[in-house]
Amino acid sequence: MCKWGGIALAILVTAACSGAPPADAPALEEPDQPNVLFVFYDQYRTDIIGAYGGGDNITTPNIDRLAEEGALFTNGLSTTPVCTPYRGMLMTGRYPTHTGLMLNFLEANTSVQGVADVFNDAGYRTAFMGKWHLAAGSHKMAWVGQENGSWDHAQPYIDENPDFNFVPPGPTRLGFEDWAAFNFHAEFLAAPYYRNEPELLVMNEYESDGLTTMAIDYMEEAREAGEPFFVMVAPHPPHPPFNRTPEGYLEQIPDELVWDENVPDDAREENLSDARAYFAMAKNADDNMGRILAYLDEAGLTDDTIVVFTSDHGEMLGSHRRRNKMVPYAEAVRVPMVVRWPGRIAPGTRTETLHTPLDHFPTLASLAGLASPADLDGVDMSAELLGGTAPDRDAVLMSNYTAHWDYFMTSTQEGAQWPEWRGLKTAQYTYARWITGETVLFDDQADPFQMNDLSGDPAHAAVVEALEARLQELLADAHDEFLPGNAYVDWVDRERNIIRTGLGPVE
Repeated sequence: MCKWGGIALAILVTAACSGAPPADAPALEEPDQPNVLFVFYDQYRTDIIGAYGGGDNITTPNIDRLAEEGALFTNGLSTTPVCTPYRGMLMTGRYPTHTGLMLNFLEANTSVQGVADVFNDAGYRTAFMGKWHLAAGSHKMAWVGQENGSWDHAQPYIDENPDFNFVPPGPTRLGFEDWAAFNFHAEFLAAPYYRNEPELLVMNEYESDGLTTMAIDYMEEAREAGEPFFVMVAPHPPHPPFNRTPEGYLEQIPDELVWDENVPDDAREENLSDARAYFAMAKNADDNMGRILAYLDEAGLTDDTIVVFTSDHGEMLGSHRRRNKMVPYAEAVRVPMVVRWPGRIAPGTRTETLHTPLDHFPTLASLAGLASPADLDGVDMSAELLGGTAPDRDAVLMSNYTAHWDYFMTSTQEGAQWPEWRGLKTAQYTYARWITGETVLFDDQADPFQMNDLSGDPAHAAVVEALEARLQELLADAHDEFLPGNAYVDWVDRERNIIRTGLGPVE
Protein backbone atom coordinates (compact mmCIF):
# COMPACT_ATOMS: atom_id res chain seq x y z
CA MET A 1 0.00 0.00 0.00
CA CYS A 2 1.22 3.50 -0.77
CA LYS A 3 1.47 5.62 2.35
CA TRP A 4 1.30 9.39 1.97
CA GLY A 5 3.82 9.65 4.78
CA GLY A 6 6.36 7.31 3.20
CA ILE A 7 9.67 8.32 1.67
CA ALA A 8 8.20 7.17 -1.65
CA LEU A 9 6.42 10.48 -1.75
CA ALA A 10 9.78 12.17 -2.13
CA ILE A 11 9.52 11.15 -5.75
CA LEU A 12 5.74 10.70 -5.82
CA VAL A 13 5.65 7.44 -7.69
CA THR A 14 2.09 7.44 -8.96
CA ALA A 15 2.03 4.47 -11.31
CA ALA A 16 1.34 2.08 -8.45
CA CYS A 17 -0.35 4.62 -6.23
CA SER A 18 -3.04 6.51 -8.06
CA GLY A 19 -4.78 7.67 -4.89
CA ALA A 20 -8.11 6.09 -5.86
CA PRO A 21 -9.40 3.08 -3.94
CA PRO A 22 -9.38 -0.27 -5.74
CA ALA A 23 -12.56 -1.18 -7.57
CA ASP A 24 -13.36 -3.90 -5.03
CA ALA A 25 -12.60 -1.73 -1.98
CA PRO A 26 -15.02 -2.55 0.84
CA ALA A 27 -17.51 0.10 1.87
CA LEU A 28 -16.02 1.61 5.00
CA GLU A 29 -17.98 3.12 7.84
CA GLU A 30 -18.21 6.87 7.36
CA PRO A 31 -17.08 9.12 10.21
CA ASP A 32 -19.71 10.74 12.39
CA GLN A 33 -18.38 14.20 11.51
CA PRO A 34 -17.94 15.58 7.99
CA ASN A 35 -14.52 15.63 6.42
CA VAL A 36 -13.12 19.00 5.38
CA LEU A 37 -10.94 19.55 2.32
CA PHE A 38 -9.80 23.16 1.93
CA VAL A 39 -7.95 23.95 -1.30
CA PHE A 40 -6.48 27.38 -1.87
CA TYR A 41 -4.30 28.15 -4.85
CA ASP A 42 -1.99 31.15 -4.66
CA GLN A 43 -2.89 34.32 -6.57
CA TYR A 44 -5.90 32.76 -8.36
CA ARG A 45 -8.14 35.43 -9.90
CA THR A 46 -11.90 35.16 -9.60
CA ASP A 47 -12.83 36.46 -13.04
CA ILE A 48 -11.07 33.67 -14.96
CA ILE A 49 -13.50 31.06 -13.58
CA GLY A 50 -16.51 30.13 -15.67
CA ALA A 51 -18.88 30.16 -12.71
CA TYR A 52 -17.84 33.78 -12.08
CA GLY A 53 -18.43 34.83 -15.69
CA GLY A 54 -14.99 33.94 -17.03
CA GLY A 55 -14.09 31.44 -19.69
CA ASP A 56 -12.67 33.62 -22.45
CA ASN A 57 -9.10 32.35 -22.15
CA ILE A 58 -9.50 29.05 -20.29
CA THR A 59 -12.36 26.86 -19.17
CA THR A 60 -12.72 25.68 -15.58
CA PRO A 61 -15.25 22.83 -15.70
CA ASN A 62 -14.25 21.32 -12.37
CA ILE A 63 -14.41 24.49 -10.31
CA ASP A 64 -17.65 25.23 -12.15
CA ARG A 65 -18.97 21.82 -11.14
CA LEU A 66 -18.14 22.55 -7.53
CA ALA A 67 -20.08 25.82 -7.76
CA GLU A 68 -23.05 24.16 -9.45
CA GLU A 69 -23.23 21.54 -6.72
CA GLY A 70 -22.67 23.94 -3.83
CA ALA A 71 -22.54 27.61 -2.84
CA LEU A 72 -20.72 30.44 -4.56
CA PHE A 73 -19.91 33.72 -2.82
CA THR A 74 -19.93 36.60 -5.31
CA ASN A 75 -18.16 38.79 -2.76
CA GLY A 76 -15.34 36.54 -1.62
CA LEU A 77 -12.56 38.86 -0.48
CA SER A 78 -8.92 38.71 0.54
CA THR A 79 -9.10 41.66 2.87
CA THR A 80 -5.31 41.86 3.27
CA PRO A 81 -4.16 40.65 -0.16
CA VAL A 82 -0.73 39.31 0.80
CA CYS A 83 0.37 35.72 1.46
CA THR A 84 1.26 35.66 5.17
CA PRO A 85 -1.46 38.01 6.47
CA TYR A 86 -4.07 35.97 4.59
CA ARG A 87 -2.78 32.72 6.05
CA GLY A 88 -2.71 34.23 9.52
CA MET A 89 -6.36 35.23 9.21
CA LEU A 90 -7.31 31.86 7.73
CA MET A 91 -5.60 29.85 10.46
CA THR A 92 -6.59 32.00 13.45
CA GLY A 93 -9.82 33.81 12.50
CA ARG A 94 -8.28 37.01 13.83
CA TYR A 95 -7.23 40.35 12.34
CA PRO A 96 -3.53 40.72 11.48
CA THR A 97 -3.34 43.45 14.11
CA HIS A 98 -4.54 40.93 16.71
CA THR A 99 -1.90 38.32 15.88
CA GLY A 100 0.98 40.44 14.59
CA LEU A 101 0.96 38.51 11.29
CA MET A 102 0.91 41.67 9.21
CA LEU A 103 3.91 41.17 6.92
CA ASN A 104 5.30 38.31 4.88
CA PHE A 105 7.85 35.93 6.41
CA LEU A 106 6.82 36.13 10.05
CA GLU A 107 6.84 33.26 12.52
CA ALA A 108 3.40 31.84 13.25
CA ASN A 109 1.84 33.27 16.39
CA THR A 110 1.41 30.28 18.71
CA SER A 111 -0.36 32.17 21.49
CA VAL A 112 -3.78 31.76 19.87
CA GLN A 113 -5.82 28.66 19.18
CA GLY A 114 -5.91 27.82 15.49
CA VAL A 115 -8.53 26.14 13.36
CA ALA A 116 -6.49 22.90 13.17
CA ASP A 117 -6.36 22.80 16.98
CA VAL A 118 -10.16 22.76 17.11
CA PHE A 119 -10.38 19.88 14.63
CA ASN A 120 -7.57 18.00 16.37
CA ASP A 121 -9.41 18.21 19.67
CA ALA A 122 -12.47 16.73 17.97
CA GLY A 123 -10.55 13.64 16.82
CA TYR A 124 -9.83 14.65 13.23
CA ARG A 125 -6.69 13.79 11.31
CA THR A 126 -5.25 17.16 10.32
CA ALA A 127 -2.78 17.88 7.54
CA PHE A 128 -1.32 20.84 5.70
CA MET A 129 0.31 20.42 2.29
CA GLY A 130 2.00 23.02 0.13
CA LYS A 131 3.03 26.63 0.61
CA TRP A 132 3.14 27.38 4.35
CA HIS A 133 4.46 30.96 4.38
CA LEU A 134 4.11 31.24 8.16
CA ALA A 135 7.76 31.00 9.16
CA ALA A 136 10.53 33.56 9.52
CA GLY A 137 14.11 32.33 9.83
CA SER A 138 16.38 33.27 6.93
CA HIS A 139 13.67 35.11 5.09
CA LYS A 140 16.18 37.19 3.15
CA MET A 141 15.76 34.85 0.19
CA ALA A 142 12.90 37.01 -1.02
CA TRP A 143 15.18 40.01 -1.17
CA VAL A 144 17.97 38.04 -2.79
CA GLY A 145 15.60 37.45 -5.68
CA GLN A 146 14.30 41.01 -5.83
CA GLU A 147 17.70 42.67 -5.54
CA ASN A 148 19.05 40.58 -8.40
CA GLY A 149 15.96 41.04 -10.51
CA SER A 150 15.03 37.39 -10.82
CA TRP A 151 13.34 34.57 -8.91
CA ASP A 152 16.11 32.33 -10.22
CA HIS A 153 18.63 34.17 -8.05
CA ALA A 154 16.53 33.39 -4.99
CA GLN A 155 16.13 29.64 -5.52
CA PRO A 156 19.65 28.56 -4.46
CA TYR A 157 19.30 30.57 -1.29
CA ILE A 158 15.97 28.89 -0.59
CA ASP A 159 17.40 25.41 -1.10
CA GLU A 160 20.36 26.06 1.19
CA ASN A 161 18.40 27.39 4.16
CA PRO A 162 16.23 24.71 5.80
CA ASP A 163 15.88 26.94 8.86
CA PHE A 164 13.74 29.19 6.70
CA ASN A 165 11.66 26.55 5.01
CA PHE A 166 11.38 23.66 7.49
CA VAL A 167 8.87 23.93 10.33
CA PRO A 168 9.48 21.19 12.93
CA PRO A 169 6.62 19.38 14.66
CA GLY A 170 5.24 21.46 17.47
CA PRO A 171 3.28 24.63 18.14
CA THR A 172 4.62 26.56 15.14
CA ARG A 173 2.66 24.17 12.91
CA LEU A 174 -0.49 25.72 14.36
CA GLY A 175 -2.11 22.43 15.28
CA PHE A 176 -1.50 20.46 12.10
CA GLU A 177 -0.38 16.95 13.01
CA ASP A 178 0.78 16.10 9.51
CA TRP A 179 2.76 18.59 7.45
CA ALA A 180 4.19 18.17 3.96
CA ALA A 181 5.15 21.68 3.06
CA PHE A 182 7.75 24.30 2.31
CA ASN A 183 7.64 27.81 3.66
CA PHE A 184 8.16 29.45 0.28
CA HIS A 185 9.90 28.55 -2.97
CA ALA A 186 9.94 29.51 -6.61
CA GLU A 187 10.49 26.08 -8.13
CA PHE A 188 7.31 24.41 -9.36
CA LEU A 189 8.75 21.86 -11.80
CA ALA A 190 10.65 19.82 -9.21
CA ALA A 191 9.07 21.18 -6.08
CA PRO A 192 10.92 20.82 -2.78
CA TYR A 193 9.16 20.10 0.48
CA TYR A 194 9.81 18.91 4.02
CA ARG A 195 8.11 16.49 6.38
CA ASN A 196 9.03 15.83 10.01
CA GLU A 197 12.79 16.05 9.51
CA PRO A 198 14.92 18.83 7.94
CA GLU A 199 15.63 16.57 4.97
CA LEU A 200 14.79 18.14 1.64
CA LEU A 201 12.43 16.00 -0.43
CA VAL A 202 11.61 16.67 -4.07
CA MET A 203 8.54 15.87 -6.15
CA ASN A 204 9.16 14.45 -9.60
CA GLU A 205 6.14 16.21 -11.10
CA TYR A 206 4.63 19.66 -11.25
CA GLU A 207 3.91 20.91 -7.75
CA SER A 208 0.13 21.21 -8.14
CA ASP A 209 0.01 17.67 -9.53
CA GLY A 210 2.18 16.31 -6.74
CA LEU A 211 0.23 17.99 -3.97
CA THR A 212 -3.02 16.68 -5.44
CA THR A 213 -1.64 13.13 -5.42
CA MET A 214 -0.46 13.66 -1.86
CA ALA A 215 -3.87 14.91 -0.75
CA ILE A 216 -5.68 12.01 -2.40
CA ASP A 217 -3.36 9.49 -0.77
CA TYR A 218 -3.87 11.11 2.63
CA MET A 219 -7.65 11.12 2.30
CA GLU A 220 -7.59 7.48 1.26
CA GLU A 221 -5.57 6.52 4.32
CA ALA A 222 -8.06 8.34 6.53
CA ARG A 223 -10.93 6.62 4.71
CA GLU A 224 -9.40 3.20 5.29
CA ALA A 225 -8.90 4.03 8.97
CA GLY A 226 -12.47 5.29 9.30
CA GLU A 227 -11.24 8.64 10.61
CA PRO A 228 -12.52 12.10 9.69
CA PHE A 229 -9.96 14.41 8.12
CA PHE A 230 -9.28 18.13 7.96
CA VAL A 231 -6.88 18.79 5.09
CA MET A 232 -5.58 22.06 3.68
CA VAL A 233 -3.86 22.01 0.28
CA ALA A 234 -2.00 25.16 -0.81
CA PRO A 235 -0.12 24.98 -4.12
CA HIS A 236 2.22 27.85 -5.03
CA PRO A 237 0.98 28.31 -8.66
CA PRO A 238 -0.27 30.42 -10.33
CA HIS A 239 1.96 32.71 -8.25
CA PRO A 240 5.01 34.04 -10.15
CA PRO A 241 7.52 33.20 -11.54
CA PHE A 242 5.73 32.74 -14.83
CA ASN A 243 8.47 30.72 -16.53
CA ARG A 244 7.57 27.49 -14.72
CA THR A 245 4.43 26.20 -16.41
CA PRO A 246 3.21 22.59 -16.30
CA GLU A 247 4.08 20.51 -19.32
CA GLY A 248 1.51 20.63 -22.11
CA TYR A 249 -0.55 23.49 -20.72
CA LEU A 250 0.95 26.56 -22.36
CA GLU A 251 -0.01 25.05 -25.71
CA GLN A 252 -3.66 25.13 -24.63
CA ILE A 253 -3.67 28.90 -24.15
CA PRO A 254 -4.59 31.18 -27.08
CA ASP A 255 -1.79 33.23 -28.63
CA GLU A 256 -4.02 36.29 -28.34
CA LEU A 257 -5.94 36.78 -25.11
CA VAL A 258 -9.21 38.46 -24.24
CA TRP A 259 -8.40 41.29 -21.81
CA ASP A 260 -10.46 43.26 -19.33
CA GLU A 261 -11.12 46.84 -20.35
CA ASN A 262 -9.00 48.18 -17.48
CA VAL A 263 -5.84 46.73 -19.05
CA PRO A 264 -4.40 49.42 -21.38
CA ASP A 265 -3.15 48.38 -24.81
CA ASP A 266 0.52 48.83 -23.92
CA ALA A 267 0.07 46.76 -20.75
CA ARG A 268 -1.53 43.99 -22.80
CA GLU A 269 1.54 43.71 -24.98
CA GLU A 270 3.87 43.93 -22.00
CA ASN A 271 2.03 41.25 -20.00
CA LEU A 272 1.03 38.84 -22.78
CA SER A 273 3.72 36.23 -22.16
CA ASP A 274 3.23 36.20 -18.40
CA ALA A 275 -0.54 36.19 -18.74
CA ARG A 276 -0.46 33.13 -21.00
CA ALA A 277 1.73 31.35 -18.46
CA TYR A 278 -0.61 32.42 -15.67
CA PHE A 279 -3.60 30.95 -17.49
CA ALA A 280 -1.66 27.73 -18.14
CA MET A 281 -1.03 27.32 -14.41
CA ALA A 282 -4.65 28.21 -13.62
CA LYS A 283 -5.92 25.61 -16.09
CA ASN A 284 -3.73 22.98 -14.44
CA ALA A 285 -5.28 23.92 -11.10
CA ASP A 286 -8.76 23.22 -12.44
CA ASP A 287 -7.68 19.86 -13.81
CA ASN A 288 -6.32 18.93 -10.39
CA MET A 289 -9.60 19.92 -8.78
CA GLY A 290 -11.15 17.47 -11.21
CA ARG A 291 -8.84 14.72 -9.95
CA ILE A 292 -9.89 15.47 -6.37
CA LEU A 293 -13.60 15.46 -7.17
CA ALA A 294 -13.23 12.19 -9.10
CA TYR A 295 -11.46 10.59 -6.15
CA LEU A 296 -14.16 11.67 -3.71
CA ASP A 297 -16.80 10.21 -6.04
CA GLU A 298 -14.96 6.91 -6.47
CA ALA A 299 -14.19 6.59 -2.76
CA GLY A 300 -17.77 7.28 -1.70
CA LEU A 301 -16.70 10.36 0.24
CA THR A 302 -18.50 13.05 -1.74
CA ASP A 303 -21.58 13.33 0.46
CA ASP A 304 -19.58 13.42 3.68
CA THR A 305 -16.89 15.89 2.66
CA ILE A 306 -17.07 19.67 2.81
CA VAL A 307 -14.95 20.97 -0.07
CA VAL A 308 -13.79 24.58 -0.22
CA PHE A 309 -12.05 26.16 -3.21
CA THR A 310 -10.59 29.64 -2.79
CA SER A 311 -7.37 31.66 -3.06
CA ASP A 312 -5.25 33.83 -0.81
CA HIS A 313 -5.59 36.83 -3.17
CA GLY A 314 -5.76 37.72 -6.84
CA GLU A 315 -3.26 39.03 -9.39
CA MET A 316 -3.44 42.41 -11.15
CA LEU A 317 -1.88 41.03 -14.36
CA GLY A 318 -1.80 44.42 -16.09
CA SER A 319 -5.09 45.86 -14.83
CA HIS A 320 -4.56 49.57 -14.18
CA ARG A 321 -0.99 48.92 -15.44
CA ARG A 322 -0.20 47.05 -12.22
CA ARG A 323 1.17 43.63 -11.38
CA ASN A 324 1.03 41.48 -8.30
CA LYS A 325 -1.38 42.26 -5.44
CA MET A 326 -1.27 44.44 -2.26
CA VAL A 327 -3.65 47.06 -3.69
CA PRO A 328 -7.39 47.60 -3.07
CA TYR A 329 -8.40 46.94 -6.68
CA ALA A 330 -10.86 44.12 -7.36
CA GLU A 331 -8.35 42.04 -9.33
CA ALA A 332 -6.20 41.74 -6.20
CA VAL A 333 -8.85 41.68 -3.48
CA ARG A 334 -11.59 39.49 -4.97
CA VAL A 335 -11.09 35.75 -4.56
CA PRO A 336 -13.14 32.72 -5.57
CA MET A 337 -15.09 31.29 -2.67
CA VAL A 338 -16.95 28.06 -3.36
CA VAL A 339 -18.23 25.57 -0.77
CA ARG A 340 -19.84 22.19 -1.46
CA TRP A 341 -21.47 19.79 0.98
CA PRO A 342 -24.01 17.60 -0.83
CA GLY A 343 -27.26 17.08 1.00
CA ARG A 344 -26.62 20.01 3.33
CA ILE A 345 -25.75 22.97 1.11
CA ALA A 346 -28.30 23.36 -1.67
CA PRO A 347 -26.80 23.09 -5.16
CA GLY A 348 -26.62 26.36 -7.06
CA THR A 349 -26.66 28.51 -3.93
CA ARG A 350 -25.50 32.07 -4.63
CA THR A 351 -24.85 34.70 -1.99
CA GLU A 352 -23.71 38.32 -2.14
CA THR A 353 -22.70 38.35 1.53
CA LEU A 354 -19.25 39.85 2.07
CA HIS A 355 -16.90 37.00 2.96
CA THR A 356 -13.38 37.42 4.40
CA PRO A 357 -10.51 35.08 5.36
CA LEU A 358 -11.49 35.62 8.99
CA ASP A 359 -14.75 33.77 8.39
CA HIS A 360 -13.35 30.37 7.40
CA PHE A 361 -12.45 29.32 10.95
CA PRO A 362 -15.84 29.90 12.62
CA THR A 363 -17.78 28.72 9.57
CA LEU A 364 -15.95 25.42 9.07
CA ALA A 365 -15.99 24.66 12.78
CA SER A 366 -19.72 25.32 12.96
CA LEU A 367 -20.47 23.19 9.89
CA ALA A 368 -18.63 20.34 11.62
CA GLY A 369 -20.56 20.90 14.84
CA LEU A 370 -17.55 22.25 16.72
CA ALA A 371 -17.24 25.27 18.97
CA SER A 372 -14.89 28.14 18.10
CA PRO A 373 -12.97 30.37 20.52
CA ALA A 374 -15.05 33.29 21.71
CA ASP A 375 -12.54 35.95 20.65
CA LEU A 376 -12.56 35.32 16.89
CA ASP A 377 -12.98 38.33 14.61
CA GLY A 378 -14.59 36.31 11.83
CA VAL A 379 -18.28 35.72 11.20
CA ASP A 380 -19.92 32.29 11.15
CA MET A 381 -21.53 31.87 7.72
CA SER A 382 -22.82 28.35 8.32
CA ALA A 383 -26.46 29.32 8.84
CA GLU A 384 -26.65 31.02 5.46
CA LEU A 385 -24.86 28.14 3.73
CA LEU A 386 -27.38 25.70 5.18
CA GLY A 387 -30.33 27.76 3.95
CA GLY A 388 -30.83 30.07 6.92
CA THR A 389 -30.43 33.78 7.45
CA ALA A 390 -27.41 35.68 6.15
CA PRO A 391 -25.30 37.52 8.73
CA ASP A 392 -25.86 41.25 9.04
CA ARG A 393 -22.65 42.71 7.63
CA ASP A 394 -22.60 46.10 5.92
CA ALA A 395 -18.84 46.48 5.41
CA VAL A 396 -15.51 44.71 5.94
CA LEU A 397 -12.10 46.16 6.74
CA MET A 398 -9.38 45.93 4.10
CA SER A 399 -5.72 46.71 4.67
CA ASN A 400 -2.14 46.37 3.57
CA TYR A 401 0.87 46.65 5.86
CA THR A 402 4.52 47.03 4.97
CA ALA A 403 7.78 47.57 6.80
CA HIS A 404 7.82 51.31 6.17
CA TRP A 405 5.08 53.64 4.99
CA ASP A 406 7.00 54.59 1.81
CA TYR A 407 8.12 51.04 1.07
CA PHE A 408 7.18 51.04 -2.62
CA MET A 409 6.92 54.76 -3.27
CA THR A 410 9.86 54.45 -5.69
CA SER A 411 7.94 51.97 -7.82
CA THR A 412 8.43 52.52 -11.55
CA GLN A 413 4.85 51.45 -12.17
CA GLU A 414 2.42 54.17 -13.07
CA GLY A 415 0.95 55.72 -9.96
CA ALA A 416 3.42 54.02 -7.59
CA GLN A 417 2.16 51.03 -5.68
CA TRP A 418 1.61 52.78 -2.36
CA PRO A 419 1.19 49.78 -0.11
CA GLU A 420 0.38 51.23 3.29
CA TRP A 421 -3.36 51.73 3.08
CA ARG A 422 -6.61 50.94 4.84
CA GLY A 423 -10.05 50.68 3.31
CA LEU A 424 -13.38 48.98 3.33
CA LYS A 425 -15.66 47.08 1.00
CA THR A 426 -19.43 47.31 1.01
CA ALA A 427 -21.92 45.67 -1.32
CA GLN A 428 -21.68 48.75 -3.56
CA TYR A 429 -18.42 50.55 -2.88
CA THR A 430 -14.69 50.10 -2.54
CA TYR A 431 -13.09 52.89 -0.52
CA ALA A 432 -9.41 53.11 0.45
CA ARG A 433 -7.06 55.69 1.92
CA TRP A 434 -3.28 55.55 1.76
CA ILE A 435 -1.11 56.67 4.65
CA THR A 436 0.05 59.52 2.41
CA GLY A 437 -3.52 60.84 2.19
CA GLU A 438 -4.58 59.75 -1.30
CA THR A 439 -7.99 58.10 -1.55
CA VAL A 440 -9.98 56.10 -4.07
CA LEU A 441 -13.71 55.43 -4.26
CA PHE A 442 -15.29 53.07 -6.76
CA ASP A 443 -18.93 52.23 -7.31
CA ASP A 444 -18.41 48.53 -7.96
CA GLN A 445 -21.96 47.99 -9.18
CA ALA A 446 -21.94 50.77 -11.78
CA ASP A 447 -18.21 50.49 -12.53
CA PRO A 448 -17.08 46.86 -12.06
CA PHE A 449 -13.69 47.49 -13.70
CA GLN A 450 -13.07 50.43 -11.33
CA MET A 451 -12.22 52.89 -14.09
CA ASN A 452 -13.80 55.97 -12.50
CA ASP A 453 -12.41 57.17 -9.16
CA LEU A 454 -15.20 59.09 -7.42
CA SER A 455 -13.26 60.13 -4.34
CA GLY A 456 -12.82 63.71 -5.57
CA ASP A 457 -16.31 64.07 -7.02
CA PRO A 458 -18.34 66.65 -5.03
CA ALA A 459 -21.48 64.64 -5.76
CA HIS A 460 -20.00 61.77 -3.73
CA ALA A 461 -18.61 63.82 -0.85
CA ALA A 462 -21.30 62.53 1.51
CA VAL A 463 -20.52 58.94 0.50
CA VAL A 464 -16.81 59.47 1.21
CA GLU A 465 -17.62 61.01 4.59
CA ALA A 466 -19.90 58.12 5.56
CA LEU A 467 -17.43 55.47 4.42
CA GLU A 468 -14.54 57.16 6.20
CA ALA A 469 -16.58 57.21 9.41
CA ARG A 470 -17.36 53.50 9.00
CA LEU A 471 -13.69 52.82 8.29
CA GLN A 472 -12.75 54.43 11.59
CA GLU A 473 -15.18 52.12 13.39
CA LEU A 474 -13.70 49.05 11.70
CA LEU A 475 -10.16 50.19 12.51
CA ALA A 476 -11.15 50.57 16.15
CA ASP A 477 -12.59 47.03 16.16
CA ALA A 478 -9.27 45.74 14.82
CA HIS A 479 -7.19 47.90 17.20
CA ASP A 480 -5.52 49.22 14.06
CA GLU A 481 -3.84 52.60 14.58
CA PHE A 482 -3.00 52.89 10.86
CA LEU A 483 0.71 52.60 11.56
CA PRO A 484 3.27 51.07 9.18
CA GLY A 485 4.55 47.58 9.82
CA ASN A 486 7.74 48.68 11.55
CA ALA A 487 5.60 49.85 14.47
CA TYR A 488 4.76 46.19 15.08
CA VAL A 489 7.79 44.29 13.77
CA ASP A 490 11.49 44.70 14.50
CA TRP A 491 13.02 45.43 11.11
CA VAL A 492 16.64 45.63 12.28
CA ASP A 493 18.88 43.63 9.93
CA ARG A 494 15.68 42.41 8.29
CA GLU A 495 14.92 39.99 11.11
CA ARG A 496 11.17 40.19 11.46
CA ASN A 497 10.32 39.62 15.10
CA ILE A 498 6.82 40.60 16.19
CA ILE A 499 7.25 43.08 19.03
CA ARG A 500 3.63 44.03 19.57
CA THR A 501 0.13 43.69 18.18
CA GLY A 502 -2.74 46.14 18.26
CA LEU A 503 -3.60 44.65 21.65
CA GLY A 504 -0.23 45.47 23.23
CA PRO A 505 3.41 44.28 23.57
CA VAL A 506 4.33 40.68 22.83
CA GLU A 507 6.03 39.02 25.80
